[in-house]
Amino acid sequence: MAVDSDQSLSPGTDKAPVTSREMASLLRATSRLNSAWNLAGILDTLYDDLRALLPFDRVEYAVLDDRGYVLTTTWVKAAYDSNCLPVGYAYRRNKPIDRVRFRTAFIDNDLSGYAEGCAPDHPVRLLVDEGMRSSLSCPLVVANEVKGCLFFNSKEQGVFTEHHLKLVQPIAGHLAAVVEQSRLNEQLQVRNQALLAMERSRLEFIASISHELRTPLTAVVGFASELRDRIDEFTDAEVKQFATVIASQSAEVAAIVQDLLVITRAEAGHLDVAAESVDLVAEVRSVARSVPLTGGEQQVTFDLDPATALADPMRVRQVFRNLFSNALRYGGPQVRVTVSAVGESAVIVVSDDGAGIPEEDRDAIFQAYGRSHTERHGPGSIGLGLTVSRYLAEAMGGTLTYDYRDGYSLFTFRIPRLQADD
Repeated sequence: MAVDSDQSLSPGTDKAPVTSREMASLLRATSRLNSAWNLAGILDTLYDDLRALLPFDRVEYAVLDDRGYVLTTTWVKAAYDSNCLPVGYAYRRNKPIDRVRFRTAFIDNDLSGYAEGCAPDHPVRLLVDEGMRSSLSCPLVVANEVKGCLFFNSKEQGVFTEHHLKLVQPIAGHLAAVVEQSRLNEQLQVRNQALLAMERSRLEFIASISHELRTPLTAVVGFASELRDRIDEFTDAEVKQFATVIASQSAEVAAIVQDLLVITRAEAGHLDVAAESVDLVAEVRSVARSVPLTGGEQQVTFDLDPATALADPMRVRQVFRNLFSNALRYGGPQVRVTVSAVGESAVIVVSDDGAGIPEEDRDAIFQAYGRSHTERHGPGSIGLGLTVSRYLAEAMGGTLTYDYRDGYSLFTFRIPRLQADD
């Protein structure tokens, strides 16, 4: 990489003609470029084909950012063990590259002289330290925009000539177009893979909804049918127990449907929330009474300080219910709920001592149809409650975050606090 040099040679003054052997090599290189399917394959092909035409020991391809400040090495191949400018090395200039001058191939046959006075991490200094002494730089231009540069480096000083410029220029434009098309194809493949992954997630989501709804509906239909057909055979206590199950399972179905409605409205841009005084302690207690413990083995502790929020009470209940149910279903045996007023925020924290969510999954748990690959989200989870909760938190001017600290998973729900003088 040598992009600051002013020691460039203009092509066109060399009278030596391109030989038939060189022309054949250029045609072969051009033909083989068209057969490569990805960027690495294109550049590997170029390296092999141009070895017979140019006296280089190392080739590097670097991408130029849109503003012209940063060249990032994306591919390197050498006839020796090259490591001075590895893939991913980014060189940031103090000023943007002169895109007018940096449009045609140029030569610097004295890298050692140019490197004098350069910082230790300057790319030319690094090349010289590795033994490079000459450079032929070939900018890749697409639609009048410099997209990157191909650098041919040699261990021999003064090795590149105007004849080499004449050889590389015809292929530069074609290479630029092929490389740009390859880059666009790779971006398209990434996007297609993301769409396919989303589609798979949607199909899994639909299957999960079916399971999630079937379980409580089976209980509701079953117990209701028993009461309808054999109510005289049950004691008052049994009838009450059946009615309790029907009520709780019906509430479960209603909560799932409510979450689905929120997702649909949010994605359509029609999610509305109210703004009124909400007593968080009262709402937490109300929801906690309506959500049964799943296995009876969990210990739930509450630490509730007075906190009044400016929010939508129904949506606050929906968020807390999702967080609380999530902790009871998939969390550890110790579940804690705290309410507090912190600065300008009213805060609800639901925590449990179960297995934490891996760091790589922490963004996915808040995405629609996303799941964490942990014990927290079993077959019965549709992976929607946390997405809904974050939507609602943000719609009310708040936030919902996850953290794992001191052996506890913490979901923190913050919304604007209603001050005493509001």
